[in-house]
Amino acid sequence: MEVLRDTVRDAVNRSPRPWGLLGVSFALVMIDGYDLFIVSFVAPLIATDLHLNFASIGKVFAAGLAGSMVGGLVLGHIADRVGRRPTVLVSLATAGVATLLCSQASSFEAFAALRFLTGLALGGLLAAVVPLVAEHFPPQQRSAAVTTMFIGYPLGAVVGGAITALLIAHGWRNLFIGAGSVTLLLVSIALLLRETLHAPGSSVREASPPRSRGSLIILFSEGRFWTSVIASFAIFCLLLVAYLLNSWTPLIATRSGFSPQTAAWCGVLLNLGGVVGALCSTLLVARFGVFKVVTSMIAAGSLAVASLGYLYGSVGALYSGIAVIGLLVIGGQQNAPAISVQLYPQHMRSAGVGWQFAAGRFGSILGPILGGWLLAASVPVNVLFMLVAIPALLSAGAYALVGLLRQRQIPS
Repeated sequence: MEVLRDTVRDAVNRSPRPWGLLGVSFALVMIDGYDLFIVSFVAPLIATDLHLNFASIGKVFAAGLAGSMVGGLVLGHIADRVGRRPTVLVSLATAGVATLLCSQASSFEAFAALRFLTGLALGGLLAAVVPLVAEHFPPQQRSAAVTTMFIGYPLGAVVGGAITALLIAHGWRNLFIGAGSVTLLLVSIALLLRETLHAPGSSVREASPPRSRGSLIILFSEGRFWTSVIASFAIFCLLLVAYLLNSWTPLIATRSGFSPQTAAWCGVLLNLGGVVGALCSTLLVARFGVFKVVTSMIAAGSLAVASLGYLYGSVGALYSGIAVIGLLVIGGQQNAPAISVQLYPQHMRSAGVGWQFAAGRFGSILGPILGGWLLAASVPVNVLFMLVAIPALLSAGAYALVGLLRQRQIPS
């Protein structure tokens, strides 16, 4: 059995184009995408069973996102010290066990604590797996590889949502048992991954790190201060918009007189558009570079967001507008990890990616809250989406500036 496993691992990792490894990582990110949104899919059932009000459900959402933010920071730092592969394995196993335990929770406190633990583990998983995949590819292919892997995130939400719709009659606890079991099964597949952090004889090995590697402070030193700060602001604004749209667009459709089925399709089209946009962007990135492509997509997406409030007059116009927003904004968002990889050298890459994810998670927590405030204030729909377009435009401008700063740092 060990001989077979070693043979498969060698085939995955020694190929000149390790697409097998990319496939394994794609599956891991899909699970992450589904697990983070699973509470959204079954929130009504959980609220009824555990006697939770809307405020408590909101705190459960926040607990998972807050855990992911902390996990990206803490476990990203650890991954730069002990390695990406062990961090991925421990994070995946922890997420699986915590998800299984969620099925046994009988109180708000226990459920929220387990969602925080799950989020923490998944945040560490992303912080470790993104640089691990990137470091298996030559620099000119890294952006496309990381973006392709991250398409699994919205796809996990879409596929997971469809599976949940089919199996929800069996109860929310059984869904958590299924999700946790699949997550634990992926641990055996993740064993096929090869460590890249200063691996002997590795073709992706970079210069030897200084002794202070892994420190969060070093992310802002050696000429990286402004690139780190501005990139953090860019991903904060981008995920604020993305999660606000994912959280409130279906409800806004319902409040505007559309059926619940139409509202549900709004969420599906938003994420499907993101999948298509991310796939198309990988072709454009190879020619124009990730910074130009992401800046253009998000800038155009901000205009689409600003116009969405005027498209609620018909189902066709609404679907088309949401699909375009998904294509540009959510599709552009899937390139954010590839940008994070480019900003930091190997010895601090997990910490850097973790920091960027943490900044994004902060935006993802604030976005739904901001949307709730705007709706509670009875802001007209057309004005609301114009306001939401502002942080999207700021994100595009910030990524454009990071691209310029990055060009100055790289000698010609």
